[in-house]
Amino acid sequence: MGKKIKSALELAMEQTAELKELHRESPGEQFKPYFKAAALLANSFLEGQSTAEKIADTIGRYPEGAREKASRILLENILAAMEPKHWAAAAGIYRRFRGPREKPLLEELEEMEHKYQEKLIEAQVRADRGLYRKELLEPLNRDGISGSALDGVNLERSPWWQEYLQGLAKEFQPALDRLKGQLLAALK
Repeated sequence: MGKKIKSALELAMEQTAELKELHRESPGEQFKPYFKAAALLANSFLEGQSTAEKIADTIGRYPEGAREKASRILLENILAAMEPKHWAAAAGIYRRFRGPREKPLLEELEEMEHKYQEKLIEAQVRADRGLYRKELLEPLNRDGISGSALDGVNLERSPWWQEYLQGLAKEFQPALDRLKGQLLAALK
């Protein structure tokens, strides 16, 4: 009769003691700060605050076990958030971290950026020649602004111009989505 009945607490303590021995920190756990930093570097790059060289130098100083995943996180974040103005720079940084592996895709992205820039410059020249004057002035005229105040319309602040740029970017969206998908798949 000397057998002691164990309480639920004692049983739980015994079982969890065994689990503690089995639990070990996952191999990537100590590198989480580096992965977060890589995501921040991507934002910094897209905002023009960091160059590809600085980023490569920074990630190059990460511990060996963190570099590959950190560079993948960096590239994934850049691809996910890039706008037309980032296409060439994104191709460059992708090439820097991945080497020539996806060369045809990156060349296609750079060519797409070149075509976008050509169309953008053509539209800016047309705007400078006054070909979009009516469209640019319409919102101002509706608000009762007229006369000499309209001599120099700030193209970058014009709602019509912003819509025009969005439409221009949409022309390239199907090709961009395809390229993004292929580049992201290559990172896996």
